[in-house]
Amino acid sequence: MPPVVALEPLMDAVLALAGAIVLLSLALQVERAVSSFQESRAGRKEPLLTGLVYRVIQGASCITEVEALSRFERRVIRGILLRLAPDLRGESGEGIAELYRRLGLLQADLKRLRSWRALTRASAAADLGLVRATEALPALTKALDDPDVRVRQTAVWALGQAGGPDALGALVRLLGDSSVTVARRAQEVLAERGQEVKDAIVTYAGKSANRSGRLAAIELLGWLRISGGAELLVGFMSDLDPEVRVKSVKAAAAVGDPRFMGVFHRLLNDPRWEVRCQAAKGLTVFGSPDSVPFLEKSLRDQHWWVRFYVATALSEAGPRGEEILQQALRDPDLPVRNMARYLLERGGAVPVLP
Repeated sequence: MPPVVALEPLMDAVLALAGAIVLLSLALQVERAVSSFQESRAGRKEPLLTGLVYRVIQGASCITEVEALSRFERRVIRGILLRLAPDLRGESGEGIAELYRRLGLLQADLKRLRSWRALTRASAAADLGLVRATEALPALTKALDDPDVRVRQTAVWALGQAGGPDALGALVRLLGDSSVTVARRAQEVLAERGQEVKDAIVTYAGKSANRSGRLAAIELLGWLRISGGAELLVGFMSDLDPEVRVKSVKAAAAVGDPRFMGVFHRLLNDPRWEVRCQAAKGLTVFGSPDSVPFLEKSLRDQHWWVRFYVATALSEAGPRGEEILQQALRDPDLPVRNMARYLLERGGAVPVLP
């Protein structure tokens, strides 16, 4: 049995550990009590402060009341404003931004945007986007170059909430961001507000050497139906990169410019079935009898989706197209007969292209 003296260091360590656990438990209890007290206090203050916020937003003169608020009350009002901001636009939204500024909260967020902690910077960018304060746009634009992905992503969203054409133009280059998350967020924002910077999107699509960025810009040309990018799409539809061709044909089909019809005819023979499919889908928009000879040949395509959109385009091409479909019911090729029957039976019911 080891001597008692040899066990004393171990006993001291156990006692120290037990003491640390007790202190940690006490600290957690104190923190919980303080948090509970602050929540209770905030709950009592919130109805009164909410009324003050509504009066200020509606233009009432409450300058004295606002300036007399304590730091705690300002924190409570901050939470109220951030909850109201997503649902209020126009004059009410401007009133929120003005009160946020008057309380010094805007300056505090701009300071947080320079924090050494990435999460603090991202949180500040999110809050500035919620209140849509125009004074924050330069700082948010600068945050687009932040080394942290979370900050860049949040700054993109914030600029989409508060920015005008200049700020939105800064998002176009992020279509080729090294982070897929940031690039996708930029594309989402531009899909909603890209009409304000459509020329910048066309320019980027034509000049960018970044493949993923160019593909995203091409998609935007279709989503936004930017007719000014028609010539660019005509060139892209002959690109050696099959994915560029696919996305370009899909965008062109959405734009529906008559200049595409001849290109669609040629692309019905493209080696990629996705390109042939989108070309046939694009021809349904025009419904031109001139497309019938090309579509009749493609009705024998090996891929079901291509045959389906070819048959759909024939049904839109007038009497001659419908005549071809009726003749296809007697075609010796079973897939051709089945597709003609399928389309004639379903009429305008079109399944979703995967």
